[in-house]
Amino acid sequence: MPYKVIVADSSPSAQRAAQFALTEPEFEIHMFGDGWKVIQALPDINPDAILLSLQLPSMDGYDVGLYIRTQEAFNQCALILMRGAFEALDLRKISPIEYDGLIQKPFDSESLARMVKEALDRRKDIPFLPEEPLLEDSSMPEPPPEDTVGITPEWMNEIEKKIHEAVKKEIRKSTDELEHWTREIVSSEFKKMLVEELKAAEKK
Repeated sequence: MPYKVIVADSSPSAQRAAQFALTEPEFEIHMFGDGWKVIQALPDINPDAILLSLQLPSMDGYDVGLYIRTQEAFNQCALILMRGAFEALDLRKISPIEYDGLIQKPFDSESLARMVKEALDRRKDIPFLPEEPLLEDSSMPEPPPEDTVGITPEWMNEIEKKIHEAVKKEIRKSTDELEHWTREIVSSEFKKMLVEELKAAEKK
């Protein structure tokens, strides 16, 4: 049976890189780009591991990670936190979270796979209480507010403008990340090919 892994990151290129590192049939990947949606999906997926970006819409990775660690049903779940290259850590918010690893993006696929497998092995030794419910509705955090009362059309135009600028910035960022990971993948495959060719030449 494959390990069920949640990948929570708003960047499509980061999601693809994680999917490339954690391949079938060993892993079953579930992608999310929103922190609150991760919370909602936990009881249905019951993941073995979670790759959690610290920067997420609705609920950030700090709040999602802290919630996961307050649920006894997920005490065997490996938790890997992901941070951007220029992203400052909030030490006050991260200190209460019992996480199994912290990796910086863009990451090396082999390093990520190794970190996840080691965390899964460690978590196997933690006792699990099967009588505990996976999630109690009463214990779930409140969903993020969606109240827009009092926002004028002028404010809405300004918000739409900022959203448009943020989307353009994220597209440029995703393109740069994708280029980096593509170079890593091509370089890794090229090195493997050269090694095989050298081995074949030695046999001759």
